[in-house]
Amino acid sequence: MHPWRIALSGALVLSLCGCNAAPKRGDQGGRVLLESSTTKHNVLVARQESDRVEGGLLRIRTLLDNKEKENVWVDIQVVWKDASGFKVYETNWAPVMLPARYVSTHEIVSMRADVADYEYRIRGGTKTVKPFGKQ
Repeated sequence: MHPWRIALSGALVLSLCGCNAAPKRGDQGGRVLLESSTTKHNVLVARQESDRVEGGLLRIRTLLDNKEKENVWVDIQVVWKDASGFKVYETNWAPVMLPARYVSTHEIVSMRADVADYEYRIRGGTKTVKPFGKQ
């Protein structure tokens, strides 16, 4: 077998092994998890901050930038964790509409004061031309 064929087949194997090897992408120090390939192309987490509010509850404020020409629907879920990193509880997936080419603010507050950390999950990325999914 010719050396160029060996090199070509080796490159092909390496490129195919990398396909969908990491379907989830984390940002913001591992706190943001984008769970679909369409989400990471359509939505950018521009900034995220957390602080404590009255009662010691943890509040997360996130700026989500829709890069598309159409409105995009995503689902957001937050997993609240204790100081050791174990899950205390998680929210249900909530649908959020991000207007076309607009930076939206998403804010959520924990229901318990004993949470110390979180994981912010985003999935979906369905485009709609008209608001509220009317076609």
